[in-house]
Amino acid sequence: MAPAPGPKADTAGRLGRFFGFAIVAGMAFALLATVVVLPAAARLDKARADRDALAYQTDVYDTLIAYRTALIASVKTDPLQTERLLMTQRNYRRPGEAAYALDDVPADPPVLDAIKAQLPAPRPASPTLGTLSRRVQRPATRRGLLLLAGLLMVLAAVMFLPPGQSPAAEKT
Repeated sequence: MAPAPGPKADTAGRLGRFFGFAIVAGMAFALLATVVVLPAAARLDKARADRDALAYQTDVYDTLIAYRTALIASVKTDPLQTERLLMTQRNYRRPGEAAYALDDVPADPPVLDAIKAQLPAPRPASPTLGTLSRRVQRPATRRGLLLLAGLLMVLAAVMFLPPGQSPAAEKT
């Protein structure tokens, strides 16, 4: 024989209905948030990656400007630096010196490449977030997800009503 329903059974039933409603409604809101928030999050991620790339380029060229400014200042005051610059750019040799071309000697990396190697590279935009955003923005997928979210909300409202109430009952 089953025990008579009492206040404890009613409280447990309410708690179970509440958690069931929260789970189904949570899935509906998660789908709705996916449709609404995911494209905006992908655009924000792309904008941050673009901003970081521009900041990286700015840092590279600021460092290059500082390097060349120091080089210009050293050429004015350092005769060894002046001679070295003439040797590399104008094929200058001291009187009585012979220059031999060695093909197997590695060349120094260009200054810009050396500067880029010193600075940390910017983070690229997330390809996964961009792909998901494009898929969610397709009209058929968007309509399907919105319809599914609406159906889940209706299911949550109807399925977890308190006992003895029907969704179509009119209260007068």
